Amino acid sequence: MASAEQAESQDDAFVDPLILGALKPPGADDGARLVREASGFRDPATGATFPDRDGIPSLIAGVAEDDTAVTGRIQAFYEEHPFPSYEGLQDFGDLVERGRGNPFSARLLQAIGYNKQILECGCGTGQLSQFLSLNGNHVLGIDLSRSSLALALEFKRRNAIARASFVQMNIFALGIKDATFDVVISSGVLHHTKDARRAFAAIVPKAKPGGIVIVGLYNRYGRLPTAWRARLIGLVGPRIDYVVRHRIRDARKAEIWIKDQYYNPHETWHSIDEVLGWFAENDVDYLGCHPPILGTAPAPDLFAASDPGSWPARLATQLGWIGSISAEGALFVMIGRRRGG
Repeated sequence: MASAEQAESQDDAFVDPLILGALKPPGADDGARLVREASGFRDPATGATFPDRDGIPSLIAGVAEDDTAVTGRIQAFYEEHPFPSYEGLQDFGDLVERGRGNPFSARLLQAIGYNKQILECGCGTGQLSQFLSLNGNHVLGIDLSRSSLALALEFKRRNAIARASFVQMNIFALGIKDATFDVVISSGVLHHTKDARRAFAAIVPKAKPGGIVIVGLYNRYGRLPTAWRARLIGLVGPRIDYVVRHRIRDARKAEIWIKDQYYNPHETWHSIDEVLGWFAENDVDYLGCHPPILGTAPAPDLFAASDPGSWPARLATQLGWIGSISAEGALFVMIGRRRGG
């Protein structure tokens, strides 16, 4: 019969063994490793321990709990407003149905394929990470917010989703070995960091050479209507927002969406050409943009190389987003492949 300590350790093994091999103590070189014990990680070489925080596996570094700088303020914001809500999702089947019903996430899963290792930086409540664990994929979701990760872990436990793991981390002090993931995703996250360009440079090395890098950001042009609505929302109420009017039924989910879109303590806006510059700086080859750039033929495979078009075409595309994707937050996604594979 197992002892209480052994039972606790087995129940506490939140981290998929394959993912555990990709972890290291923050700041250590890639030769370091971690073992998972009851209620924490341990470095067997040094004896250093990294205890769970509020029941959440944690390798957090470089963030003070009372930090008033950008990182600390963003952490505090999402502790109070975990995003996105699990409204309407009772079990894994509901989550899968929603994921397959979203054209982008469905194409993403199809393009990733089978038996891949995936890193989601800024996973929030973990819905995309858990969806992408289909097809035998092993997924690590990281986030600053323990409140968000608690919801991810609760859903994982309740639905026995073994291949999705969640660990609290700071994107600027990652406890992850380089060149270990087939796909690295960060969507809706980097524009809330203190330096989006530097955050992008921090996550790219975690992709294997030849691996896929996906980044979703607020667009510099498409985000303008959100700024205009922000001046009015206190007067006319939340139904000025398209998503609240047409997509959200749950009052708490609507509240979190409004807080995230209009009252976030820090956000930056970015352009296609700016991100192309980040790709060049970090040896990432451009594959595609979603929504697509005007005048470019969308590739049937999300990870197939496409033409970034001309500068006028990219500008016209983004001006067009003022009247299209701006209604849902103006998030655009760019996909690249890390060189060297």
